[in-house]
Amino acid sequence: MIQITSVQHGIRIGSGGSAGTAYHMPVVIRLRGALDPAMLARSAAAVVERHPVLASALCERDGVAWLDVADTAPALRIAGPGETVDEEIRREFDLSRGPLVRFALFQEPDEATLVVTAHHLAFDGHSKDVLIRDLAAAFNGRDQDPLPIGFADFAAAEQDRIDAEIEEAGRFWRERWTEPGPVFVGDAALSSRSAAPGSVVQFPLTVPDLPGLTAFETTLAALHAVLFRYGNGEVVTAVDLSTRTAETMELIGPFVNELPVFSRPAGGLPFTTFAASLRAELREIYRFRATPLARAVPRVRPHAALAPISVSYRSALTKEPCFDGLAAEAELLVFNGSVRGDLQLQIVDAAGSLTASLRYSARAAPVAERFAGHLQSVLAEIAADPGVRLADLDVPVAVATVPRPRPEPDPTVNRTTNSTTNLTTGPTPEPSTRPAADRGLSDVAAQLAQIWQEVLGLDRIGPDEDLFDLGGHSLTITQIIARMRDRLGIDLPLDLLFDNPTINGVLDAIDTA
Repeated sequence: MIQITSVQHGIRIGSGGSAGTAYHMPVVIRLRGALDPAMLARSAAAVVERHPVLASALCERDGVAWLDVADTAPALRIAGPGETVDEEIRREFDLSRGPLVRFALFQEPDEATLVVTAHHLAFDGHSKDVLIRDLAAAFNGRDQDPLPIGFADFAAAEQDRIDAEIEEAGRFWRERWTEPGPVFVGDAALSSRSAAPGSVVQFPLTVPDLPGLTAFETTLAALHAVLFRYGNGEVVTAVDLSTRTAETMELIGPFVNELPVFSRPAGGLPFTTFAASLRAELREIYRFRATPLARAVPRVRPHAALAPISVSYRSALTKEPCFDGLAAEAELLVFNGSVRGDLQLQIVDAAGSLTASLRYSARAAPVAERFAGHLQSVLAEIAADPGVRLADLDVPVAVATVPRPRPEPDPTVNRTTNSTTNLTTGPTPEPSTRPAADRGLSDVAAQLAQIWQEVLGLDRIGPDEDLFDLGGHSLTITQIIARMRDRLGIDLPLDLLFDNPTINGVLDAIDTA
């Protein structure tokens, strides 16, 4: 049994409620030739044995989530008549029983389709390549070197890694982070950061090779430029960044962290100048790519997406895996039926050939294809003239420029000594209106105080002390909620504690519920 990582904790919170299939990560492998299903079943079992996180289930103790062995091991299932690939991809996971991956084989006279559906708790984009490679190696009878580290070892050491950089990461993000407002795309104002059913449009991307920029950096700068031309005075997109190191490159697991990228474009800037500044900002962010934003800035509310528009970009190892005796092709951008936020752009670079999958919400449906077309056309303009001014890009401005205010300087950070006095990042809560004779004196208040003290490791907590000022964050809040439920029979939503982060605030909220 292993305690889940901070990234898995964020996924766990995001996948609750109405997230649906938003955290399903499917891979489809089409196989042509004389396939032996029993050999494929043994190969799938070998992959699970090599990566036991796939055979996990999620369990909870006092609000702390752990990965334990699933009730049943993942096994290849032969799909029955009438079943569809979409139904298999969208079939619900029972996270408490596991496992976190499914293998289903759809057989036709001339072709077989293997559908592997993993939950994001055990999987990321790069894991798709690892799974395909290891599945093919097992199918071909090829021995593989032992893994340098297991996922359990990585998870056990994670807290030390976060502790080593949490203070510096906190200073970095408190100077940048503000809650994203609506993003204008054409004549639509997009603001959703939730998971919901969605649709998809897939299209090729041609990205020019510009000196000093990677294809990802050029694409992200072009996307920010498009949003600027739509009238967004300050642009924010959420970006999935890999947290993998040399020793974790061969593992299956969720080694990805979503972080925000802010920019303030100006019409007179040449694209190359703007892109270089965005690259510099990315390089700063990369220093803290392993620390979740919610740990560095405790008042960040959990959402399925950090911003209404998000981007992921990765290089694929291969789209044509080698299964001896079979012709094989892998589909890496299979749609799961949902979108996180309003627009979710996923890009896969397979040997220099870029394919984009734009997932979009019902609110974004009227503008999604137009947005995709503008991104393509702006990249073409940049290829023709990398120095083109942002104001001259051929994207119609639909609304007046609306700047997003910069955050006020954090008064808790001493700019001279570069030290932090506390972690206050929001307004001081108003004192409770509870009568003085009742405050902190009831049995419930006393038990609440005891729970908070246990979770936060403090000897005493006053009834009006702010949970976040005391070092609380989303992980500790889930522990508090679980212990309140188990001991007091009070089941509070996460948002209630964010809105009422004091003992008296919780008591007032319970009274008025």
